[in-house]
Amino acid sequence: MSGERRLPLWLRMERASGESYTMVKRLVEENRLHTICTAGNCPNIGECWNAGTATLMILGDICTRSCRFCGTKSGKPLPPDPGEPERVAQAVRTMRLKHCVITSVDRDDLPDGGAAHWAETIKKTREVNPGVTIETLIPDFKGNTADIDRIISAGPDIVSHNIETVRRLTPLIRSVARYEVSLSVLRHIAASGVRAKSGLMVGLGEREEEITEALNDIYAAGCRIVTIGQYLAPSLAHIPVVEYVTPDKFEEYRLKGLEMGFEFVESAPLVRSSFHAEKHITEGKGREGAAIGQGDLSLTAAGTISHARHSLPARRVIFDDLGRRDYKEAWEYQERFFNAKVAEKGQPDRVGEPTPDRLIFVEHNHVYTLGKSGSEQNLLLNHIQLRARDASFYRIDRGGDITYHGPGQLVGYPIFDLEGMGIGLRDYIHLIEEAIIRCISRFGIEGGRLKGATGVWIDPEKSSRVRKICAIGVRASRFVTMHGFALNVSTDLSYFNHINPCGFTDKDVTSIEKETGEKVKMDDVKNDLLNTMREVFGYEYY
Repeated sequence: MSGERRLPLWLRMERASGESYTMVKRLVEENRLHTICTAGNCPNIGECWNAGTATLMILGDICTRSCRFCGTKSGKPLPPDPGEPERVAQAVRTMRLKHCVITSVDRDDLPDGGAAHWAETIKKTREVNPGVTIETLIPDFKGNTADIDRIISAGPDIVSHNIETVRRLTPLIRSVARYEVSLSVLRHIAASGVRAKSGLMVGLGEREEEITEALNDIYAAGCRIVTIGQYLAPSLAHIPVVEYVTPDKFEEYRLKGLEMGFEFVESAPLVRSSFHAEKHITEGKGREGAAIGQGDLSLTAAGTISHARHSLPARRVIFDDLGRRDYKEAWEYQERFFNAKVAEKGQPDRVGEPTPDRLIFVEHNHVYTLGKSGSEQNLLLNHIQLRARDASFYRIDRGGDITYHGPGQLVGYPIFDLEGMGIGLRDYIHLIEEAIIRCISRFGIEGGRLKGATGVWIDPEKSSRVRKICAIGVRASRFVTMHGFALNVSTDLSYFNHINPCGFTDKDVTSIEKETGEKVKMDDVKNDLLNTMREVFGYEYY
């Protein structure tokens, strides 16, 4: 049982004490307010209250539902308190919050689910605190869009609704709520033009592919902010923890979400839906939600970088062409520069010239590589068959699943400081895709993006004909990247028959030569791609 299991070291929590903690506690008690921090036994109460922030919970502290994961009391609640909106607004002012998060219990006993009370609280908070940004973490209102619209019309900056868990486990841990209803709520929020956000817990016995499915479902609903955290049973009476997910696995989920296209992915053991919520209010932020670079970043229609306030000076990049190398040799080569740049980011007072950004081109001997979140079941050869094909196999530390590298394939490893470039990981992947799309267009090939997947695809809108021409898989630490992309130029595509490329069982692969029906010189592709990388990233070569 979860209550008998020792918590791993990475789940140690900050002690709840200090002047700010005491201030928040007194403010909540004196104003007869409720917080999800206490009602839900949140593990971050120490950190948040010590920092002087809290998530306020309206409509009482008794929920009409009894979900098996939730620490909030269930039963018959009291009528809504008409003085609560004013007290919430005054609490936000007293705490001098720039961003506030408001949530509520489910109120299925009320005809509108509490929507009118919600709207009044938002309006009063805005009235008393004109500069504050507001995030609302709302129930599902049983899918009633009229009630949801009442909240949206009150003008919150973000409307969040948690899907909580994967499809299969929803009936086991949520009462009344249904997976598809939650998705419909998110779709409605996103369609209204408000920023939509959702969250889910792991450690309940879900499978990794179910997490991927849930992330894809959330993204397809129009949601671009997602949180992923460890489930912790509030008591022995609640559903027990099945697994304590490691920090490395949370990092894999974070990278997977960013690769899908999410703008923000908060993924760590102690992450909760409102944890560090102030980061999510501004668009154009990257890894870990921190503002990076100078100015507000946006992507122009042409796919190049533009800065809203002022431009960064053009960066310079070293270009290395390694020719033909074994995979392990090239991996160690790029890792040397990657590790140097990451170490420098941890030494802000370091004196001396930083390690330059670097773009490495290489062709590999036959090799299959499997990303951290991939499954070896997608490799359809055993070790004897690998040797017969003169191929090697490596499990590596990038995102993504399995792919093939070999002669005739142009592999690029950008070792870039994204913070210095003023971009986030999502934008970085988008720009690599843009550079590839421009490059292959010069050979008369029209490439595009496939929803929910990274890389460059041909005919992405035609499900029966879609095929991949370029794979992308990256690793990032402290805004520094390694690994990168693999563009099929004149590749022997038969090697892809022995894997499910990138985990897909229903997608084909192609190459520049196959699409054009003509021989293509690798040097021509290299020169074109060097130019398109420079164009879209806005740097110059040494």
